[in-house]
Amino acid sequence: MSADKWSLEVRVVELPLAERFTIARESWDVAESVIVRLAYGGEHGVGEAQPGDRWGETLEGAVRELQKLDLSRLGTPEDLDVLEGLMPAGAAKSALDIALHDLAAKRRGQTVRDLVGVSGVPPATSMTVAIADADATLERVGRLQDMPIIKTKVGFDGDVEMIERIRGIFDGTLRIDANEGWEPDEAIEKLNALERFDIELCEQPIPGGRHDELARVTAASPIPVFADEDVLTSEDVRALVGKADGVNLKLKKTGGIREALRAVDVARGLGMRLMLGCNLESGIGLSAGAQIAAAFDHVDLDSITFLERDPFPSVSYDRGHLVLPDGPGLGVTVDPRDVWGN
Repeated sequence: MSADKWSLEVRVVELPLAERFTIARESWDVAESVIVRLAYGGEHGVGEAQPGDRWGETLEGAVRELQKLDLSRLGTPEDLDVLEGLMPAGAAKSALDIALHDLAAKRRGQTVRDLVGVSGVPPATSMTVAIADADATLERVGRLQDMPIIKTKVGFDGDVEMIERIRGIFDGTLRIDANEGWEPDEAIEKLNALERFDIELCEQPIPGGRHDELARVTAASPIPVFADEDVLTSEDVRALVGKADGVNLKLKKTGGIREALRAVDVARGLGMRLMLGCNLESGIGLSAGAQIAAAFDHVDLDSITFLERDPFPSVSYDRGHLVLPDGPGLGVTVDPRDVWGN
């Protein structure tokens, strides 16, 4: 198959945030996404991902990886497995994989979820409370009183006391995310101290790559422990059996929808629970996750709520429940070709 029917455009788009977003490792005022438009025979699909320096990725590197791809190796849009072996897992592959699914679904007049056979109603999503001073944290929690689930960041001095204050004004489901912010003994101490606040789960309590220590923390924790930074692909899921209670998958880590669904199958077979997360992407990336969210036990898809403006609206919310678009493909309602001005 020649490349003459294929074309690929790649751009970096800035997404200003409504307010600073801080986790245990770092902070953002502006998010930056790689947006791609993959066209075939006059039709196009779009994708998005945010390279993470946590995994050695850069925006420039992702753009180069996409631009050097030999399009003649893509075959036809119906081959959704074609990227296997062509690109490593990560943001660049994820953006292209999402665009390929969007294109294939549009060509069939289907949503992406119908294309890949994911049915059912997604679980309610958590709404994230980033690290901030006490007044700002409690003010955001107050704005989220109607939400069924809050996920709050921990991994800082005084985090247990902050959770106590949050629990004093919020009686819904509460999750926590340490983003590698504790050492093992500290994690065990804090997780036991937090038990009385009825915490549903804790994401990545200790630095990644230390599976034996993660297993020790999980065994000693009264709160279920989910790996996040420790898991990228289905192979990582296998490596975490007995080390964590569940895994948090993100499309930017797996390399897109195809590998995410493989990881779901592996986790189900191994008896591990599943969470689907996001970063600070626009409606393109968020819709891609939402399309497969019904395959997961827990969902954290709230990225667009942190943006000053979502340039590509698609998913909306009804008190924490995802309202998915009905249009073909990802259902993005603003033409992403506006990024390229044509």
